[in-house]
Parts: sequence; C-alpha cells; structure tokens
Amino acid sequence: MSQQFLYSDNLLLGRDNEIETVGSVTTPALRLTRQSPTLDVSLGGRFDFTEYLDHSEFNSQDQSIRLNIKKAVTERSTLGLNSSFIRDTTLKSEQEETDRFIDKKIGITFWEVRPNWTYLLSPVDEMKLGGSYSSVTYDSSEKTDYQYFGGTLDYRHRLSEIDQVTANISYFRFVPDELGDATTDTVSGLIGYGYTPSERLTITGAAGLGYSIENGSGPDSTEDDGDGGLGYRLKFNAKYELNERTSGHISLSHDSEPSSDGEQTTRNRATLGLSHKLTPLTTFAFNLDYVDTYDYAGLESSGRTDEDESRYAAIRPSLAWALTDQVSLVAEYRYRYKLYDENNESAMSNSVFLTLRYELPTWAWDGY
Repeated sequence: MSQQFLYSDNLLLGRDNEIETVGSVTTPALRLTRQSPTLDVSLGGRFDFTEYLDHSEFNSQDQSIRLNIKKAVTERSTLGLNSSFIRDTTLKSEQEETDRFIDKKIGITFWEVRPNWTYLLSPVDEMKLGGSYSSVTYDSSEKTDYQYFGGTLDYRHRLSEIDQVTANISYFRFVPDELGDATTDTVSGLIGYGYTPSERLTITGAAGLGYSIENGSGPDSTEDDGDGGLGYRLKFNAKYELNERTSGHISLSHDSEPSSDGEQTTRNRATLGLSHKLTPLTTFAFNLDYVDTYDYAGLESSGRTDEDESRYAAIRPSLAWALTDQVSLVAEYRYRYKLYDENNESAMSNSVFLTLRYELPTWAWDGY
C-alpha cells in the first residue's frame, strides 16, 4: 500500500493551458507467486485511485495486472508467457510522448501477450523464439488506436564465462485503426555482444538494420503502394556497482516503435540512473529520461524532416528513507520538458511528490 501526495505547476505539460494543482494517489498492490522445480508463476495487480484538488475532471481509477509464467518442459526446453493489462491516462504515462501536444487527460487501455520458447542447443548455444501481440485504445479521437504484433528469433553463443555474442531477427506489423493511416511492416536484424567481467559490471550492445514498408489503407490508396525505407538500429545497456553504496545504469536505443500519432516512428531513447546510500537507512537517487525523433547519423531514408522532430526530457532526483523494515518515505522532484519543432513551441513543468509506502510481510508456505 502506498499513499502519494503531489504538486504540479503544469499538470498537462501544456503550452497555454498550464494547470497548477495538488493531488493524491492511493495505490493498493498485491503480488502472488508460485514456485516449483519446473514452474514459476507470478501474478501482480495494482490499483491507482487518483484525485486532484479543484480539478475533479482529471480524477481517475487506473488498474495494472501482469501475469508471468515460466515452465521447464525438458532439461533443454522452456516455455514462457508474459502478459499484461494496463488502464492508464496520458497524465502519467511517459510512453505517450509523441509529436503532438495533447492539452487534456485521455484514458489509455493497453493489452499485451508475449509467448516464448527457449531451447538450449548446446552448453554454450541458446535459441529463443518469441511472439508478441499488443492492442492500444484511447478514449479520444485525438489519438489513434492501433495494434502491434510480430515475432522474434534470438540466438546466443557464449564465448567464455564473461562474454557472449548474440543475433536477433524480428518482424512486426503496425496497424492503426484510423481510416487513411498506413499499415507498416518492419523487418530488423541485430548483431550484439555482451560482456560481464564481474558481478558488479554488465555491458551489452547490439547494432543492425531495419527495413519498413508502409502500405496505404485509405480509400485513395492500395495495399501495394509501399512507402518506407531502410534505417539503422542501435541498443546499448550497462550496469555498474561502484561499491556496496553506489550503483548506476545507462540505456541507449535507436529503434522503430508504434505511435498513437497513427504512424510507425523511429525514436532515440536514453535513460540514466544513479543510486547512492547516504546512510544505511537513507538513499539518494537520480534518474534522467530523454526521447527524440532526430536522425543523428543521417542514415534514415524515411523522408522525415527537421520540422517533424520532437523532444521530451524528464529529470527526477529523489531521497528515500527506510523508517522501518516495512515502511519507507520517498521525496521526489520531477522536471519535464517537451519541444515540438514544427511550430518551435515548448512546454515545461515542475512537480513534487511525497510517497509513503507500507509493505506487508511476505506470506509463504512449502509444498508442491
């Protein structure tokens, strides 16, 4: 159970309609797990009851349910299933940073199912076949509902105890539900390398190419009027524990993603996180999130212009106190910034959060 109080000077991250408000978020959450020598099952759910002072039109009751299953069929073969249902709003979803400013609250309903099969080819070779289907709907016509589905084939070869090479081939189809928007098919291939010299340091990276074909679905287009292009794909992740008190991580990517703007979009994403224990009971953390749609290498052939670029950034320093083994208090400041270059317009907001969390003791029993 957590109780959060917040203040924001621009709740909607709007350009003109800057709404200053105080609110609260009450969140009960529950997680059930079942473990055996061959089966792991995890079911988690949380409910967010959000209310804003003097702005009841932004109140919401959101839900999140996640199910993860991992079943060892044989000594070499493993089946898995990851699925989720999320009911959220554009006020809280960081994934909803697109090319368009939306100066109001919009509800989001998200479904996703991702089955997978992993097979150990040899003591040093592993293959993983995965599928994915997701559906996103919005409570407003200002955003475009869509479906996104496809499959991936991953291969991993361990060179030694500390490093490995990887390969990935994927195909995905983006299907917007708005008449006239194009269906996009994307095929990508990546070659990667992973390096783990110790338990404190992990580095992974991958690079490759992706090819997208846009098939018109409007009344004046045909299914074969393919318009798309060749692009590059990059992924990099690193985690490092400097010592028992300090750790950090960084993630960078340049990849093609679905968008509520009604089109497939190539985005650059960067996240940075630092954590430092000031005392045994006090922890300081700093997080940075950045997203844009700029082609820094100048290699994309999608025809996107500088006037279409958008940028979003969020900076989140926080301080956490462990009051008891079950109770903690977290104070966080959040600065958000958004720029859309078509009209050279930008918006920013400052928010403060104070969250009290209570974790019930874990209940468990033996027996299979």
